Amino acid sequence: MRCRGALCALAIVAALGGADASQAARDQKWLGKLSTKARNLRSALETAPRRDLSEHEAALSEEEVELLKEEAEEEIIMLKWATVIGIAALGATFILGFLAESIHLHWLPEAAIGVLVGMFASGLALMAHSDGLLEKEKFDFEFFMIWLLPPIIFEAGFNMNVQSFIANLCPTAFFAFIGTFASTFVVGGLVWWFGQMGLCYPLGMLAALTFGSLISATDPVTVLAVFQALGVKIDLFSMVFGESVLNDAVAIVLSRTLLSFNNPENPVDAEHILGAGKLFLIIFIGSLLIGAVGGILSSLTFKLLDLRHHDEMLYMEAALSFVFPWCAYFVAEASELSGIVSIMSCGMVMATYTRPNFSPRAVRLTARAYKVVALIAETFVFVYLGMATITFPIFTYTVWHFFFWATLACFVGRLHIYIGSFLTNCFRDATSKPPPISPAYSFVMWFSGLRGGVAFALASESPFCSDNEHNDSLAMMQARCGEMRGDAGRCGEVRGDMHTDSLAMMQATMLIACFTIFVFGGAITTICIYFDVLEPKKGAESTARSKMLSAMHQQKTSTQLMVDDGHNWLLKMLTNEQAYEKSDELRFDDDEEKGDEEVVVAEVEAELGKNAFTELKSEIMKPRNFEKGATASEMAANPDTLHAALGSPALVRTATKDAKIDVLRTRLPNLSTKDLEKLLEGAGGDVDLAVKNAKAPINTPPALL
Repeated sequence: MRCRGALCALAIVAALGGADASQAARDQKWLGKLSTKARNLRSALETAPRRDLSEHEAALSEEEVELLKEEAEEEIIMLKWATVIGIAALGATFILGFLAESIHLHWLPEAAIGVLVGMFASGLALMAHSDGLLEKEKFDFEFFMIWLLPPIIFEAGFNMNVQSFIANLCPTAFFAFIGTFASTFVVGGLVWWFGQMGLCYPLGMLAALTFGSLISATDPVTVLAVFQALGVKIDLFSMVFGESVLNDAVAIVLSRTLLSFNNPENPVDAEHILGAGKLFLIIFIGSLLIGAVGGILSSLTFKLLDLRHHDEMLYMEAALSFVFPWCAYFVAEASELSGIVSIMSCGMVMATYTRPNFSPRAVRLTARAYKVVALIAETFVFVYLGMATITFPIFTYTVWHFFFWATLACFVGRLHIYIGSFLTNCFRDATSKPPPISPAYSFVMWFSGLRGGVAFALASESPFCSDNEHNDSLAMMQARCGEMRGDAGRCGEVRGDMHTDSLAMMQATMLIACFTIFVFGGAITTICIYFDVLEPKKGAESTARSKMLSAMHQQKTSTQLMVDDGHNWLLKMLTNEQAYEKSDELRFDDDEEKGDEEVVVAEVEAELGKNAFTELKSEIMKPRNFEKGATASEMAANPDTLHAALGSPALVRTATKDAKIDVLRTRLPNLSTKDLEKLLEGAGGDVDLAVKNAKAPINTPPALL
């Protein structure tokens, strides 16, 4: 494994330059001045974590030693500049993303902005003919899989709504497992058939199936970035998110299993197919168990230490939670299993059984700290993809026909969503919870099959072609890139356009990823609004009274938000709690005010004044004001419940106005809060009339303006 040095171990941000300790001979002026012995030594030292010439100086001339040392110093300088460029590109993406959001530029999501910024950064290096800088900015599989993807996957599992995920586990598992398997063979079979028909580049059968496995994974990085920003309904989010995380892991394991057939000792027969299926189950189940064990150990550790009553240990408490998921990840990797599956499993177990053992402040700190790290990582993934479009030969002899037909095959491969929805609805009716999967949900799930970093990472690290450079010659391509068909181990047949199966797969994967990020990612906001699958937003526009209601309700009824689902024995064994907490949030940390009840109450007191605050508090805290099982969001949306809770018609009118503004915001997302308030006031408080008035001047939906 190629080492990235101490920068990666200290912090993920320091490694965002995407540097690589080993590189190809890029500067011929050095090689021309070195003897054969020095060139051989240089090549050997390139693979070491650090260059140490002290043991070899006696075998070289003084001039050769100086040349090698000078080149090593130049590489360090390039590493530092690449790091600066990576961090600057990350910051530019955040800034431009915020500006695009502030002007309601929904057709250009932050993911697309990251890709454009990455392309711009590497494009400047290309125009400056800085080969060394381009080499340092090159997409690296190990950097992606070790330093970028794990924190994203762990945070997703740690901050997910586990109850909603479990409630929709059956359809999610169908989409992720059976759907990914079906998509692999549908996509792989179609691209192979298209090639045999002469419509596009002809992949070998094994290459086609491998391509089908990696391109069938809906990237959790892309889905998380788009769907969390939109705030889709919780059932839809849990299925899309659960599928994306699970089939990402399935795709990684499945592609590894398929590649095992690219070996002369593993012919494609019944025995070896069964062996491959067994290998898949061993990797997946073994990884799940390692992650679960890590999560259980963390729960028991925090329960026994009982750090909840030691406020002075807050930061140590949060830091200790970091140990278990990454231990699970590297244990799985060292065992030749899947670290991604393990860290996902560990995150879900810790969310359910470790978080109840945290102090309230540690709950908030860990949720937000992991979110920050994941946000940095997932944003840089898009920047990294943009850089890869320049640093890899994506637009050199590009297989455009193959890209077109492969994209069409991906559309067909996603039709398993409708099959899974139909089968799920056979066991659900209008009274069931969760409800049946509607046609709108099915279409949005089909449409949300975005591709991104995971698919390209798998395509770029094919063992048959792991180092494609812009200046590779025909002989270099023949030596490095094996074609995934014919006799295993044989160098691939290079076409007249200098292509192999590996290069064609990599180009098509990148083009499909960019296409889905820009086109599908840009259109998904309009799609979600059109099909009405967005939750009302809870933003900073909430008034003091609605904040107060939520905060006081959280303080008063924390024990009423518990549910007994028959599995409390495990919770009692691993935590000090007696029942699971019920949640109606999209994700654990979506409500920024959750857990900050004391802060919210103090803010409300400062805003209303002492007398008004005391009156409001006394009304809210009356026992009659809290109906059993009612959540704060349900109370805020129901005037009758609000009247019982607040006891004041004025407060009811204010709170219901906020609820109406939230509804209007989902239907008219391009308008500011002030504009929505004016519309609502002009319509006399009628939401439907306000929407109609907004559309009256021009007969065009606001989302398309």
